[in-house]
Amino acid sequence: MRKRIAATLLALALVLSLVPAALAAGRATLHCEVDGAGRGTLSLEGLTGGIYAVQLEFTLRGEYPDCVFTPASRTAYAPDCTVYVFRGETRVTVYLTSRSALDRNGYLELGELYTGAPAEDWPDMVRVTLLDKELHMMPGAAGTDIPAAVSGGGSSLPQRPQRPQNPGTPEEPEDPVLPPETALPFSDVRPGDWFYDAVCYVYSKGIMQGVTGTTFDPYATTNRAMIVTILHRLDGSPAALPAAFGDVEPEQYYAGPVAWASANGIVNGYSSGVFRPELPITREQLAAILYRYAGYKGLDVSLQGDLSAFPDANTVSGYAAGAMRWAVGTGLINGVDGRLDPGGSASRAQVAVIFHRLCAYLLGQP
Repeated sequence: MRKRIAATLLALALVLSLVPAALAAGRATLHCEVDGAGRGTLSLEGLTGGIYAVQLEFTLRGEYPDCVFTPASRTAYAPDCTVYVFRGETRVTVYLTSRSALDRNGYLELGELYTGAPAEDWPDMVRVTLLDKELHMMPGAAGTDIPAAVSGGGSSLPQRPQRPQNPGTPEEPEDPVLPPETALPFSDVRPGDWFYDAVCYVYSKGIMQGVTGTTFDPYATTNRAMIVTILHRLDGSPAALPAAFGDVEPEQYYAGPVAWASANGIVNGYSSGVFRPELPITREQLAAILYRYAGYKGLDVSLQGDLSAFPDANTVSGYAAGAMRWAVGTGLINGVDGRLDPGGSASRAQVAVIFHRLCAYLLGQP
């Protein structure tokens, strides 16, 4: 399922969630005019004003691989957003941002959502987050659940069943188990593989997907754009103004994640003013990015491991030494064949394992 569906669905969620967050006394109204061909025109009325970014999160029953969201504003930035299909439901997160206010006189025209097929079960609730000019969350606009008001064809709003909880238990967060009916769709990830549990975990959390619908490609090299995108999904796909990197085009899938990571000091780019998104990420770069992300999340990063046990410890770059000691001390990175291999690349399987440890050990996410 393409990420553009995420953008589409997120846009809808955005609209819906914006209503209560942006307006005092809850007078805001979301209008979703739906036709019989799977198109919905979305707009908001009654806002307080000064909205520069909107983020939507919601679940649509069914699978809509051809969804597309087209923003109404020509100046708005709406990159592809995350989409996760789980048990016949499609969870989407999308955001819209602009250098100028998105609303005008209390009215915000979001755009058109096209599902690719008539959608009878539109979400009855969506979660929205609104940001001001400084990209700070507006009062009362952080993750607000609001009802959706839909009119036209396909406006049925049945009660949604309770979403199943994420697999795993608090007692054993490091070893989640997917129910049999949600087995991985990947032919190249099998029970018994050293990375199987980790792939199950990151896939079930929606932070890593396959390279195709049936393959994960565990031994493929991970690049810098992919790592930042995974972190962005882990953090809920928050909005940010575009980053000033000359090699990050607005239409690229990683533009939003890079913007967010740059704005929060998680990535710095290169001295030449580029990010080099397609460059394979090295193990020490990965450690540095995760170290900065941990600091951004307010985690204790004082724990330092001993690198002297690794024969290639002296090959760690100066900028990454503290981050590598932290990564080893927390157990995120254990070495490869007895070596740190700081300049080596990280495979998708290795990244899945590291993010599994990050979530289970440091973030405490079951």
